[in-house]
Amino acid sequence: MKRRHLLGLGALGLIGGWALRPADRGRAHDVYFAELNRQLQRDGEGVPTLLLDLDRLDANADQLATRLAGRFQLRLVAKSLASTGLLEYLAKRLQTQRFMVFHQPQLNRLARSFPQADLLLGKPMPVAAALNFYRQLPRHLVFDPDRQVTWLIDSEQRLLQYAELAKALGRRLRIALEIDIGLGRGGFATAQALTQAMRQLGQLPGLQLQGLMGYDAHVAHNPPWQGQIKAFNEADRRYHQFIASARAFSELWPTAPLLNGGGSLTYLLHSQQQSSLNEVAIGSALLKPAEFDTPLLQAHQPALWIASPVLKALDGALPYLQSLQPLIAAWNPNRQHAYYLYGGRWPAQPVSPAGLDFDQLYGRSANQERLIGSAATQLTNQDWVFLRPAISEGLLGDFSEIRLLRRGQLVGRWSTIDSA
Repeated sequence: MKRRHLLGLGALGLIGGWALRPADRGRAHDVYFAELNRQLQRDGEGVPTLLLDLDRLDANADQLATRLAGRFQLRLVAKSLASTGLLEYLAKRLQTQRFMVFHQPQLNRLARSFPQADLLLGKPMPVAAALNFYRQLPRHLVFDPDRQVTWLIDSEQRLLQYAELAKALGRRLRIALEIDIGLGRGGFATAQALTQAMRQLGQLPGLQLQGLMGYDAHVAHNPPWQGQIKAFNEADRRYHQFIASARAFSELWPTAPLLNGGGSLTYLLHSQQQSSLNEVAIGSALLKPAEFDTPLLQAHQPALWIASPVLKALDGALPYLQSLQPLIAAWNPNRQHAYYLYGGRWPAQPVSPAGLDFDQLYGRSANQERLIGSAATQLTNQDWVFLRPAISEGLLGDFSEIRLLRRGQLVGRWSTIDSA
């Protein structure tokens, strides 16, 4: 009796353990991606492709405009929207010619493509890169860098370097001063440090101050013991102190100063709270890659996808464990099949068909990325897999172009530009 009792308990344990095995998460493409899959089967070019949904992009742009409500000027961030076609489209829809640029070759590209643009550097450039910008400008260009480019200065040393550059070029360079409002990534750290820089600036006639730039991305990642509103208010208080410090130099402070800041993760806070800014810089919120799935951006929609052809649809067996594959697949149906993609190692996660995942036991590959999934995905080597990027900055330049969707149909393409 005792032995039968123990055997019964063991059987119940095995049954209970088996009941805890992973559920089958596989699904076929939903209606949206099934239609894209059919179009790419018919009209795709057989290589990994960036897809941009213009309807979702429009909705995000309109959401942004409604929230800003004319209270702030908008500056489009070129590193996150690295396509002249995309920037031109958004500039027209959002009625702005202001761009923030982070890469010297891109600065030259935008100067040629947008003759009316106002270009603000989003990070301090080595003075050699700034010199290269002027060397590479075409001789006969409508764009006037003396009125349309603002260089970012983060230290007294760089202030002196740019003063020397202005003297060497025989130009008067426009500058903005980078201030640290809590991010801890450089710039003038205190109001006192800014005061000293302003004194120095007064001795440098080749430089013309436009205003300040302070980035507050840290507010979106505030620690649990500090509420987001409190973090925002502290950053804004610091910004206000810097303004007061610079404004004391009335002969240097412009009558209509540039007070730039914010970003995709915090722009809504600026629209809801008292803010020292008169301009916000936004890029990623318009495409909403996965790292921007935050409560503040809940109303924005994902608009960007990577589509990759399935090269091989195989049994999910791992090297050295082929004999165990039936047992592994029975325990975890999400390891039934392996799908190898054209390319890989993108900063992205598979989203369709549902239930796919990277194979952590096998490893990642930039050549033939291996995904695992169940038979319920219904994938063959004639299909495409869709991934959602985690970020857009640095990603667009990895592809030569973006293919455009309107009402779920492929309608055109835009070339991309390097955004390093």
